[in-house]
Amino acid sequence: MFHRPSDYRKRQKFYIVYGAILFALVTIEVSLNAMWGTLMWIDHRNYPGGPLGFYGVSEGAWYNAVDLTAHATANILADGLLVRLI
Repeated sequence: MFHRPSDYRKRQKFYIVYGAILFALVTIEVSLNAMWGTLMWIDHRNYPGGPLGFYGVSEGAWYNAVDLTAHATANILADGLLVRLI
């Protein structure tokens, strides 16, 4: 990468940073989904109404809001990259 022209390096750095941001957002999303699944199916198994009752009550929790935001942002960024390449 360092032996190429400067405009090539700038584009490559852009894609590296863009990919790192997408990777971080997807990691956040997967981690929070795993945490919610653990809470729903293991930790709060005996919640009134079972896992479905816990699902209904915890839909507005902070980890679900952050998960949804990370997913939507990653989706917009990925779609934006596709549109940019067309």
